[in-house]
Amino acid sequence: MDEQPRPVSPTLRQHKRQFIWQILIPIVLMAGVIIAAAALVTFGGASRTSLWRDVSLIWLLAPALVLAFLLVIVLGVVIYGMARLTKAAPRFTARAQELTLLGALGVRRIADGAAKPFIWLEQAGAALKSIFKIKR
Repeated sequence: MDEQPRPVSPTLRQHKRQFIWQILIPIVLMAGVIIAAAALVTFGGASRTSLWRDVSLIWLLAPALVLAFLLVIVLGVVIYGMARLTKAAPRFTARAQELTLLGALGVRRIADGAAKPFIWLEQAGAALKSIFKIKR
C-alpha cells in the first residue's frame, strides 16, 4: 500500500516559515556571536582575557550584590519593627489580658446560670429524700 502524500496546508507552510525566521535564525545568529566573542577573547592576548574575565565577574556578582543589599534592608526594617513592637507590646498585652479575664468571667457566669436549675433540683431531691427517709 502506497501512502499518498498529504497536501500541505497554507497554515503549515506559514508555521514552517515562522519557525525558520523567528526561532532558527536568531539561535544560529546568537551562537555565531558567542563563538566570535570567544574567538576574540581567546586570540586577543592574555591582558585582554583578564580584562574580560574581570568584566564578566562584575556582571555575575552585581545581581547577587543587589539582592543581598535588598535583603539587608528588609532585615533592618524587620529588626526596627520588632524593637518598636517590643516597646509597645506591654500596653496592648495588658489590655488583651484584661479583656480575656472579662470574657472568662462572663463565660463562667453563663455556665453557672445554665447549671443552677440542675443543681437546685438535685438539692431539692436530696432534701426530700432526707425528710421522707424511711428508717428500717
